Amino acid sequence: MRRARITALILSFLMMLVSAMPAFAGTWTRGEENTWTYLNDDGESLTGWIEDGENTYYLDDDGILKTGWFKSKGSWYYFDEDGVLQKDKWVDNYYVNSEGKMKSIK
Repeated sequence: MRRARITALILSFLMMLVSAMPAFAGTWTRGEENTWTYLNDDGESLTGWIEDGENTYYLDDDGILKTGWFKSKGSWYYFDEDGVLQKDKWVDNYYVNSEGKMKSIK
């Protein structure tokens, strides 16, 4: 009986410690010249395509958020002023499909 109480006490203490640890998530950080980067849980700057919530973004080789038109692997993509990939809409007289790729107009 005493052993069960000690075990329960130890488990309760460990659960309290685990729940008190902060949970880190990726975060956007404003850098020099009003640029934005995205830091992962370890505080490292990410590059390439990322999903954050329902939005898709692209970070260049320096981790800087892209805006405007951007060409990747032969396709053009448009990112609004917040860096969000635009999908299924007209942008500057071009249509971007559900993947965000510009479709040629004929």
